[in-house]
Amino acid sequence: MNPGRLAALAVIAAGAACAAAASFAQPKHPDGNVAAGRELALFACTGCHIVEPGQRFEPRYKGPPVPPSFSEIANRPNITAASLQHHLEALPDVPTDQKTMPKPVLSSEELRDVTAFIVSLRAKP
Repeated sequence: MNPGRLAALAVIAAGAACAAAASFAQPKHPDGNVAAGRELALFACTGCHIVEPGQRFEPRYKGPPVPPSFSEIANRPNITAASLQHHLEALPDVPTDQKTMPKPVLSSEELRDVTAFIVSLRAKP
């Protein structure tokens, strides 16, 4: 095989390998994974919130103020996954009062998953 042709094949193969690697680097759930968000919320959020009716544990923090249930959050007017995610990302790491929730320690993907789960609880018309 001629050296120029071999070099061209090597460049094509390297480009294909880079494209495959880049596709794996994309987030698995750009809009959030509802099932993964539910599991994470049941693990991480039940200390303060009612994540779903009949959850195994009652919230330990009962207020004041009483933290809203995930269903109450989902059914607020104009709530979207994006607006909820933005709100959670903007929370302070350490609140200065008891009325403010601290910023959840979650990756961007985990936050997308939890917000997708919360929005999925919206009552259907």
